[in-house]
Amino acid sequence: MAGTIPELYAEYRKRLEDVDRIEKELLRTNEQSSWNACLIRKSELVRDYYSKTEQDLNNLINPYLYGSSPLDDKTAMELFEGASEYYNSAMYDDVMESQIFKLLWEYYQSTGNEYMERACRCAFSNNAFLNVEGRLRKYAIEQAEWVSGYIDRIDYLRKMHQDDDEAFYADVRRVFDTLHGQYEMERSRFEPNVNRMIGCFNNLSKIRKYRRLFPDEIWETLEKPLNEVGTDVMFMAALHWEAVDVQLKEIIGPAYPIGFIEQTKLPVEQRDMKVYVGYIVYAFYSGLLKPEQTFTLLRSYSRTITKEYDFNDPNWYEQPDDSRFAVITTTTKPMFEMIDEFSCDDDKKKRMKAELLYEVKTYIETIPRECACKEYLDQALYHLLYDLIGYIDILEVAIEFIDSMVISRQMATLIHTVMTGELSKTILDRLIDAHPELFTTVLETEDLREVAARKEELMTLMYNAARCHDIGKILIANIINTQIRRLSDMEYSYIKYHPKWSYEILMRNPHLQNYAEIALGHHRSYDGNSGYPKFFDNRTSRYRILIDLLTVCDCMDAATDVFGRNYARGKRFSAVLAEFRKAAGTHYNPKIISFIEQDEELRKKLENMTSEEGRSDLYYHIYRKYR
Repeated sequence: MAGTIPELYAEYRKRLEDVDRIEKELLRTNEQSSWNACLIRKSELVRDYYSKTEQDLNNLINPYLYGSSPLDDKTAMELFEGASEYYNSAMYDDVMESQIFKLLWEYYQSTGNEYMERACRCAFSNNAFLNVEGRLRKYAIEQAEWVSGYIDRIDYLRKMHQDDDEAFYADVRRVFDTLHGQYEMERSRFEPNVNRMIGCFNNLSKIRKYRRLFPDEIWETLEKPLNEVGTDVMFMAALHWEAVDVQLKEIIGPAYPIGFIEQTKLPVEQRDMKVYVGYIVYAFYSGLLKPEQTFTLLRSYSRTITKEYDFNDPNWYEQPDDSRFAVITTTTKPMFEMIDEFSCDDDKKKRMKAELLYEVKTYIETIPRECACKEYLDQALYHLLYDLIGYIDILEVAIEFIDSMVISRQMATLIHTVMTGELSKTILDRLIDAHPELFTTVLETEDLREVAARKEELMTLMYNAARCHDIGKILIANIINTQIRRLSDMEYSYIKYHPKWSYEILMRNPHLQNYAEIALGHHRSYDGNSGYPKFFDNRTSRYRILIDLLTVCDCMDAATDVFGRNYARGKRFSAVLAEFRKAAGTHYNPKIISFIEQDEELRKKLENMTSEEGRSDLYYHIYRKYR
């Protein structure tokens, strides 16, 4: 057990690395008995680490985080150093560390330590900005705006640290990084406001007024990211050209062809992707070139790039942008829009889109599932899914794309959705035969014979909805799948967003919209009095019976999971069914629970599927299929 806060963070990082290592072993192992032994070992390891980490947290951090113990300067500094070191090594936002930084800035504000207060506000904002929405993102934006005032007060910071150059440079760097983070906060939105991004860049650029205060070696560490943001602003403006203010278009438009001409003088592998591609996209959206011309330029550039990211390099996302990954994740949507503008017939457009989609899917599947900064990667791919899902006009292809592009990148989520789909299909197969009247609303018919005749349609609808219902979890994968400790209240508040995110993705494609309400309502109670999201009333949905069934199967899988849940060992099916019985009529649909209880053959099937043996067999085949 850790004795100090720094020791806690060191041990916590090691435990997470151990879990990652055994997950990679699961992905490599082929022989089933060895694989089963590895799965059991992973489950035991995670639960052992979970209990140890919880004890450490309860002893060393939670008393301060939740106010039962008062802070002092020594403990505050240990918390700051431990949380900072963990965040820097994790390379991704962590909710608990964000909460610690928030606690610390309030503490230092009360003690009058302006330097540490600012350091903690900066750390909080930089640590929390990747959260997609919710309270932490709101606080992060507020603190970034508070810190931004210091970009005009660098002379004041110099005076404050007049005898300590190192502290001055560190202070300025924190302010600079926070403003950079403010830019990234806007960029990370699904629909970023490019005019606000330009405003963030202009604010960041004010640091150039203070060039005189920095030696060359320090200035270079500020100027390089500043120039990179400037290039990115131009690139993002090209991608969202219609949304750029007219006055800004007149100012930045002439810069695109100048940069493009310079890039064409360089070998392909030396070109700056954002400058070269930015002009092509700008030329398309502004009407300077025909769609066929811009598409040919982009496609040719993408196919001639030979450099690939090394995804096992901890700094893979800092490698030069002239790679397939950067081109695919940023320009595939414009390429689809270019195809839409072609003068050819619709059939040819469909074939071209299908070919492009296949190339994207095939490339994404080559990226290792367990690799450096996989959460950052997952978020980039979720954005790509958000952009592309509406262009897929075949249901089966859309489902496959979701599997390959997103869900399969998070094995725990994938296993859960497959398991939920299998459970729902097993129950539905018998429930339709016994009670067809329950499904007339879904099919908008009162003819029970038609319900029976469309049984396969209902089965497919339910199974696909189950497979898609948790795609929103990808945005909070680092909270759900990488923690070996109890979730905080703040973290749980983020988990509550995932049905909404799933709904938003599914609604972007007409072929998936039938699943959207089912995904949105699967955490609402049967009586509508509890659960989330609160704005959705599952009782009025035409899909209510399918929502109710998904709720049962979702909880059934979670409660009986003997391998995948770090916080509790899975219960026996009989115990879970007894809990369902107690909550029938409030949380669960009583007709579904009663039906399961009365159908002995169905109970046996469900018990076998949720048993350790049944699960391990299913898990093994999922790992083999998607590894």
